[in-house]
Amino acid sequence: MASAGKRAEGLVFLTPQNMIVEEAVGTRLFDDPPKREPCDITVGDFDDCKFKVQVLPDTLSTITVHVSLGPIGARLNDELYGQEIMNTVYAGMAAEPEQGYDFAVSFDLDNPPNGNPEEVLAKVANLRRHLLGAPFTKAFNGLKDGTGSSLPLMTLDWRPGEAIWIKPADQRCTIVYAVNFPEETDKAICRVMLQQFAKESAKINGAPPCSYNEPDKPPMEVRDLPMDQYTHCCGFLTFVVFPAHISSEAKFDKSVALLRSEE
Repeated sequence: MASAGKRAEGLVFLTPQNMIVEEAVGTRLFDDPPKREPCDITVGDFDDCKFKVQVLPDTLSTITVHVSLGPIGARLNDELYGQEIMNTVYAGMAAEPEQGYDFAVSFDLDNPPNGNPEEVLAKVANLRRHLLGAPFTKAFNGLKDGTGSSLPLMTLDWRPGEAIWIKPADQRCTIVYAVNFPEETDKAICRVMLQQFAKESAKINGAPPCSYNEPDKPPMEVRDLPMDQYTHCCGFLTFVVFPAHISSEAKFDKSVALLRSEE
């Protein structure tokens, strides 16, 4: 049997953290001596996301990271539980974002929160991942606590013709993806890959059940919603998460990270 390293050859793995943000903050936490100079860096990320790392000349020990999360940013702030992430994961670090940004964190480089610079760096570098994962975190907490049925169906519109629907419940959480490509050749390839993905996932012990639906036959969880804009997509991929899939902190975090990254 081929080793894991051999199987991974030729694949591209995208890390959830922003490496430029990580470096800009990390050099000010861990360099010897630590860097203390003004900074104003703007960097783009996937799906119209944007970061701004800022250290002002008159407060060299304070660093602020602003993030814009594209079209979904305002909804994360208002209705998709982004503020809950700011109040928990980033407690004591939340700051007022500049105009054009959705969220911001700020802290004293000489006295990082909880005296743990490694933890702070990991949180700041993963700001996008935590905030975009907020709806998943909320739904999985409902599943874990048995209160999921009190939560609404969440719709996350990512791109034209694409969306994610999260349907919480007490005993399961269903996530439906509408996947699309603009070119017909890409659509045909994508349909085959989605069907094969659903087929192969059934062979993985302990993985969330996965199924594929054709564009004209949406899954029953979203069938009663307005679906006209998705009739020409490549199809729907559905995952069902059960309590066993989030039974530990590590499993919970992995489920959020992997299902959020399906976007």
